[in-house]
Amino acid sequence: MNKQDTTIGKALSAAECLLSQAGIVSAEKEAVILLGFFLDLKRIDVYFIRNEILNSDILIEFQSAVNKRCAYFPLQYLTGETFFYGLRLVMREGVFIPRPETEILVEKIIKIAEKNFPNGLKILELCTGSGNISVSLTKNIQYCTIISSDINKKALDLSRHNACIHGVSEQIKFIQSDLFEALDSQDYQQESNRFEIIVANPPYVSFEQMNELPADVLNEPKEALYGGNDGLDFYRKIIGQTRNFLKKSGYIAFEFGDKQAKDIEQIIQVSKLFDQTEFFADLNGIYRFVIARRING
Repeated sequence: MNKQDTTIGKALSAAECLLSQAGIVSAEKEAVILLGFFLDLKRIDVYFIRNEILNSDILIEFQSAVNKRCAYFPLQYLTGETFFYGLRLVMREGVFIPRPETEILVEKIIKIAEKNFPNGLKILELCTGSGNISVSLTKNIQYCTIISSDINKKALDLSRHNACIHGVSEQIKFIQSDLFEALDSQDYQQESNRFEIIVANPPYVSFEQMNELPADVLNEPKEALYGGNDGLDFYRKIIGQTRNFLKKSGYIAFEFGDKQAKDIEQIIQVSKLFDQTEFFADLNGIYRFVIARRING
């Protein structure tokens, strides 16, 4: 891209060509998103100014971002934002990027809360990441309080920031913890102190699958992806400790990977803690969500 008297249209065309050559499927869309970010414009508005000359400083920044994207650096890290359940969330490098599919899990939890806990409930979210699940739930469930934990301090700082942006920071308590580790089990001996729902979208990529991940996913934090040799380590740990933190007739709600449904079902059955186990598919027909109710006992 020539830096002298380059129009926005020419800069976009050159960027689209580079992105396409790098194998970026939605090259045109991403080029417009990136330039819109630097111009502080919506995508639609960028198209209306294609004939205008692009400021040389912005052109340099845009070119740098395009080159990073061509090297499969995630688009959300470059723009510093992502969208989830209708909310704009700040994104930072080193934190797992929310996927649109997870919105289905949020929707299921909202319906459970409305039907079973109309007077309020306490939720524990494990592996909170950017805080997308917790923030979305508190925005959509009345009288909801959440404890959100993550082992990654950078993720916790970001999730706190997102909670503040959306005005729900008083409803969410963020703790740095390896799953339940920072929760004092003594505090949850009484049934009334326990949680009505425990939700998690933990790492679930197996050792074999780690070598098959797309290049841009490999630029996300490994600890947010790798779930042990078979990808199920976190589910065993969570379900193994649920007894101490979940109320009777409370619910667990998890996201998991493709082709893991049968193994997840077996882990749940072996625990003998749950009944009414339901599995749900994403929009592509892939089963990747489970919700189970704890039995009274």
